[in-house]
Amino acid sequence: MDKLKFISSERYYEGIIVELTDGSVIIDLKGRMGQLRLPRRMVICDNELKEGQEVGFLMTYPEVVNEEIQENYLKSAKEQLNKRLDS
Repeated sequence: MDKLKFISSERYYEGIIVELTDGSVIIDLKGRMGQLRLPRRMVICDNELKEGQEVGFLMTYPEVVNEEIQENYLKSAKEQLNKRLDS
């Protein structure tokens, strides 16, 4: 966290759960901000998660903290993405 140059600028965002799998949740962000996919275990909920539920969270703008390309991580992440898209 000491790599960040800018102070936190957290803002409140909302979205709708549009897809649930055994291990992940896809949230469509309001305001044409795109979609966010995250592990299901990261969503705080007192009851069972369901498609269509509204969620809210704090988020700040991503900041590049290292200009170097992380070749191994990039290759692995793209392979995983391609596997999901091919399924």
